This record gives sequence, structure tokens and C-alpha cells, in this order.
Amino acid sequence: MPLQYGYLHGTFGLPYGGYCIRPQSLEDVVLQADNEHKQMFCVIGRYSEVAEWLEHNQHMILNQSAMEATFTHELVVELYTQSSALSRAIWGLKGIDVQLIIRIARTWDRKRHDEGSQFHPLLKIIVPSGISMPEIREELDCAEPYKLRDATHNKSLLNTVLSRTASRNTSSSYPKRSSGPLSPPALPAYERREQLPPSYFD
Repeated sequence: MPLQYGYLHGTFGLPYGGYCIRPQSLEDVVLQADNEHKQMFCVIGRYSEVAEWLEHNQHMILNQSAMEATFTHELVVELYTQSSALSRAIWGLKGIDVQLIIRIARTWDRKRHDEGSQFHPLLKIIVPSGISMPEIREELDCAEPYKLRDATHNKSLLNTVLSRTASRNTSSSYPKRSSGPLSPPALPAYERREQLPPSYFD
């Protein structure tokens, strides 16, 4: 299947299936719980192609909207496949078709692990908001099938994400002024005057 990526639509609320809508321009990925068109992001294709796509887009950062009134600032990365265990044994993970889903985490992600669902993800990872695509690739390489991996316990990753978020917020809050003709004119230099103002009683 050809590689596809974009926001996931048409799943009826489920974190798999549906189809990708690729945005016209894609820099950072911002997930919004209250926007049905931007609740989940997906990459679909052969696992080796998906992993290569994640590694290639090292500039792309995943966040949830800062305005969201959610319980947590964590994201869930899930890898689904319709390939059988026999196919995975023959071809390995790199040779099977997969659907990678990234969505905003909920409190029940830690407690229930989707109990009652008939379609379990092959890999499932909790990651901090602000993670990059290559960092997701690294966590996928460390994940075990059908076991939840909590990458928010990785102090090195958390420090990297926090420093990245802080630097981005600083740069966006204090943009550099242009030295071109649109810059406001400088104020005249302060000049001290020896002559005192006239007295009020004159």
C-alpha cells in the first residue's frame, strides 16, 4: 500500500480504520480534542516506510492544543495491523502493513488499556506532548507487542521535550525586530538641561 499521512477521519470515534486527510502544509502537528478534524494523526503503510517517514521528518513536533481542557498533556501512540501472527513471523515487523495513530491521552489509557475492545494495538506507547517524530521512532523500537510502554518515565526524553518547548515559546514570544525601513524611528538621545523650569510663584 502507498504511504499515507495526515489527520484521521471517518473512524466513528475509534482509534483505527478510517482514512487520512493530508493537509496542504504540515509543519508541527497540533491535536485538538474539540475539533473532529484534528483529533488524531496517522501514518499508514509498510512498517519500514512508516519508520523511515518518522525519521525523515525530524523537524516535525507533536503537540496538543494549549487551549484544551484535558486531563493530561500526554499523547498516545498506537500501532495497528491486520496482519496475522504468522505473517509477522515470516516477514517480521518491517515487512507488514501498519497504521500508526497518535492521539491525546485520557486518564483511562493508564488504567483500562482498552479493556473490552476487540481490536488491540500491536504496540502502544504514552509519550509527552512536544515529542518529535524521530523520538517516536526510537520509542517504537523499544516497545514490546501488546504491552503498554510509558515513555513519560524517560527522564532524558522529558528534559529534551521541556527544553525544546521552552526555547520555542521564548522565540515565539520575543520575535526579532527587523532593521528595515518599517522599523519605528529611534527616540532622540536624552539631553540634560541646566536651566530650571519657572517658579510657580512668579
